[in-house]
Amino acid sequence: MSLPGVATADSPYPGRLGILRNAGFLLLAYVLPRAFTFGATVVAARVLGAAGFGGYGAAAALAVAASVVATLGMMPLLIGEIARAPEQAPALLGFAHRVKTVAGAAMLAALLGAAQLLDFSPEIATAALLLGLAYAVGAYTENLGAYFQGIERMEVWTQACALQGAITGGLGAVLVVTTGDLRAFCLAPLAGQLSALGWLAAKRRRSAPHRPPEMAATRSGLFRAPAPADSQRAFLVALAPFGAAFLVMAAYYKSDVLLLSRLASPEQTGLYTAAYRFVDVAHALALVGVTAIYPRLTRSRAKAPGSVIAWTLLAATLPALTLGLARVPVMTGLFGPQYTPSSAALLPLAAMLVPLVLNIVAQYVLAAQGHVGRVAVGYAVGLAANLSLGLALVPTLGVRGSGIAKLASETVVALILVSGVSSRAR
Repeated sequence: MSLPGVATADSPYPGRLGILRNAGFLLLAYVLPRAFTFGATVVAARVLGAAGFGGYGAAAALAVAASVVATLGMMPLLIGEIARAPEQAPALLGFAHRVKTVAGAAMLAALLGAAQLLDFSPEIATAALLLGLAYAVGAYTENLGAYFQGIERMEVWTQACALQGAITGGLGAVLVVTTGDLRAFCLAPLAGQLSALGWLAAKRRRSAPHRPPEMAATRSGLFRAPAPADSQRAFLVALAPFGAAFLVMAAYYKSDVLLLSRLASPEQTGLYTAAYRFVDVAHALALVGVTAIYPRLTRSRAKAPGSVIAWTLLAATLPALTLGLARVPVMTGLFGPQYTPSSAALLPLAAMLVPLVLNIVAQYVLAAQGHVGRVAVGYAVGLAANLSLGLALVPTLGVRGSGIAKLASETVVALILVSGVSSRAR
């Protein structure tokens, strides 16, 4: 028996076995690189100190927010299209690469302009640019990763992610220890993304489009029509709400760090950035579960998502409670005594993990149902709430106020997205 609302008969690995197989490989794909990079950021936090690490947090927040201009939120759309019609992958990937080339150039220009507008120091602006270059390369990596996820060969994506994480984490730790320079540390992600891209490209050249016979009736890809121009226009039209949703979402998730960097000291930003690493880990783990079933959710249009949401809520509650209770020894033990004040921010951030995980799953369910516009609305409201509350709370409460603002705004987003899933299901 499989999860309700998840079609499995048309998968090369049907039933629970296929879902568990996908989840296992995706777990490794998300956990391995983040384990390496988490270790590297702990080393960097200790070497750079709270103020220097605050500069990294500001640079990384800006780069992540700008990266959506390069990636355009395209990966879920590509996975869904390739899952329904793998034989269309060559034309689809070629067009996606061309779109990403234009988007990547626009992203780098926007990143440089934003760094000037935010009055970043030359060191932090250079670090943000290096991280932006890594995301520009990663946009192509995502395209090839979507291909292997769409045909449910998750192991190839796992291999590429492990390679990227090992190089990023290992090289980053070596560079920051030997140089003590933030810019040198930010070179490592670019090297990691280039290695992953090379690995996936080599695997793609040796890969033939995979399409089980039982999937023949599910074809509904945008590129099935014989007219390339019409297909490309249709793809761009379908991509628009994905790009809008992911742009707003990236701005939302990094708005607190950028706001804190303007309203508080670099040390406060560094403390918050350290605590926020656990949010990044939770975000990645939530993606593991939902991406494992996303090709099947897409083919079934997620007709009965209730159990998926319920299992998500159950899975997120215990880790959030544990992290909240153990916040002081966790921060002190990992990052050192100077980061003990981070526990003030980690308490509301730990509570935020429950609505955060719900939102990650809900956005993929809404995308599978063809209602990704709801995601853009939810995160736009969340962005406004987060900025408003942050402006009110950060000047008096510091990192604790930023965490409280994020908890409240994440809960607002969850109410919008989860209610949207329920209404679409009915």
